Amino acid sequence: MRPNSAILFILLSFLLFGCQPKKTENIDSLVFSDSDYKKLSKDHKLQFLDSISLLEKSSTRDSIYMDLLFNISTEYYYLNKYDLSLKITEKALQLAKQRKDTIAIARAYFYKGDCYEYNQRDSAYYFYHQAEKLYSFKGDKEKEGQTLFKKGYLLFYEGNYLESEIQVSNALKLLQNSKNNQLLYSCYVVMGYNFEKLEEYNNALKYFHLSKTVLDELKKSNVDFEKTNNYTVNYSINIANIYDKKGEYQKSIKELSSVVSPDLKAKWPKDYASVIGNLGYSKMKFGILNGVENAFRESLQLSKQNNHQNNIMYQLINLGEYYSITKDTASSIHYLKEANALAVKLKAVGEIKSTLKLLSEIDVRNNRLYNQKYISITDSLTKAQRINRNRYARIEYETAVVENENRDLIAENLYVVTGSIAIVLLLVLLIIYRYLQHQKKEIANKRQQQKAEEEIFELLKEYQIKLAQAKELEQNRISKELHDSVMNKLYGVRLQLGMLNEGDTQEVKQKRSGYIDFLQEIEREIRSISHDLHNETFETLFDYKNLLLDIIAQHNQISNTHFSFECEDEFRWDAIDSLVKIAIYRIIQEALRNVIKYAKAKNCRVSLSDGDNKLRLWIEDDGKGFDIALLENGGIGLKNMQERATQLNASFKVMSEIGKGTTIEVVFALK
Repeated sequence: MRPNSAILFILLSFLLFGCQPKKTENIDSLVFSDSDYKKLSKDHKLQFLDSISLLEKSSTRDSIYMDLLFNISTEYYYLNKYDLSLKITEKALQLAKQRKDTIAIARAYFYKGDCYEYNQRDSAYYFYHQAEKLYSFKGDKEKEGQTLFKKGYLLFYEGNYLESEIQVSNALKLLQNSKNNQLLYSCYVVMGYNFEKLEEYNNALKYFHLSKTVLDELKKSNVDFEKTNNYTVNYSINIANIYDKKGEYQKSIKELSSVVSPDLKAKWPKDYASVIGNLGYSKMKFGILNGVENAFRESLQLSKQNNHQNNIMYQLINLGEYYSITKDTASSIHYLKEANALAVKLKAVGEIKSTLKLLSEIDVRNNRLYNQKYISITDSLTKAQRINRNRYARIEYETAVVENENRDLIAENLYVVTGSIAIVLLLVLLIIYRYLQHQKKEIANKRQQQKAEEEIFELLKEYQIKLAQAKELEQNRISKELHDSVMNKLYGVRLQLGMLNEGDTQEVKQKRSGYIDFLQEIEREIRSISHDLHNETFETLFDYKNLLLDIIAQHNQISNTHFSFECEDEFRWDAIDSLVKIAIYRIIQEALRNVIKYAKAKNCRVSLSDGDNKLRLWIEDDGKGFDIALLENGGIGLKNMQERATQLNASFKVMSEIGKGTTIEVVFALK
């Protein structure tokens, strides 16, 4: 019987300590690595740890205090005080959650998994799983790989070799570029044991060989690596065990013989005991019985001296099998029963089954009893493995359910937030759109205002040109009158008076009096011309009203209709919007044109009045009128007038009857 479980325990002890998260280089880690601390007894170490674990958070910064807690937890773990390690880890976890430190939270979960590893494996699996998710979220591949390995290790011990192989394989995928050779070595070893249990021996050999490659690298980097355990010997035992399973006993004998030496017995008696026991087993299976019994007994004696319970059990089984081959039935039954009792004590289910199977073959009288026990153990083991598989699958499932619920909740919240943001953005866009539309409308209105002002300016300019031309004509007329009339008269009077100054007769005096009267007539003529100049100057003073009067005057000149205009003198045209003024001008212009063209009216009156914040334009004539009902859409002129009024939100009304003239009323709202 091969003591592979004992070797696995040694290897996993190495990896458990080697895979603990590294301590940070601060004051407390330096204390724990100090030689004086290492020299302390276990009790004194515990006293020291108990004292520093009482330090309050306020005595140092959060990050340093949290590292201190993790290091204290690690030391308690090394001293096998898992309950105290768990208590300190819980404090570190709470602090990490307060700080929202994801990596520290994952580390705390990992530590809690270590604390539950030996007494509550399902709890350990749960916390490793939590740590794995957080490390995956943060993208820490090495730590994620480490937690996957620990999950695989737990599954291996529960007999779930297939799931264990999957977890460790996933860990190795993440650790492809890792420099952590201790972790890689541990993964390869557990993969080898999984394939051994799954009876895939070639794959088992492959991974054991990979572990040897990493082991050589570890030896180069750490000369004291095998100070506690001889991992090279453990590798040879693993390889030999696979050779035995494949029936290649000669290879097994060769591999084990290569490591047997007096130095091995002196430095590592436990390893020596395992090697010679396994070597004896391979020789026995190959048919070489010479020296086998002595090898088993020497291995048994050394194991008892070192209290190596697992190897004691294996050597008892080997002796029972040896005596069965040599036909010493009584000795065989004796050793197998002793081995079975120890296997039950150690809860080594595989060895309980193997001893019962051997006893059922050798102790024929009790064959039925052993077979019943074997079947019962097998059924119990199958049931336990199924329960364990279901339990770990349930942990994965329940964790996934919680994660999915959280994900759904996050998604739901995201939808709410996204919807709210979308609504806010929509409102903002609507406000911006309305603002831009308002600005666009304002710009368009300003452009219309500018256009109207430009149009009024053009009208003013035209009117000013007409005024200037009229003024020039009038000035020419006055100049001509002054030259041809007044100047000639003055010249004639001056000559006559000059001649009369030489005489003083009555006749001369009468003539002088006559010329004086003539001078008075010339004075009146000059006053008349001066008055004409005054009127011209007054009329050249321009405002909007004069512009409207001008258009009335123009139409009076070209038509037989008499046009008149009425407007209050105190009307404030500067307060009226330019758009309204240009609309009034164009509507009057269009209306007068229609009167001349269609109405045949004698009189047409245009009036403007204001009141109640409204400006009313009234255009009425006494022409022939028309039937409004027959004029469905109106003429182009009426349409133009109505459009101008509508653009300024003014009311536009046409009233007419045949023979009674036509009236147009436009009402503008004043701002």
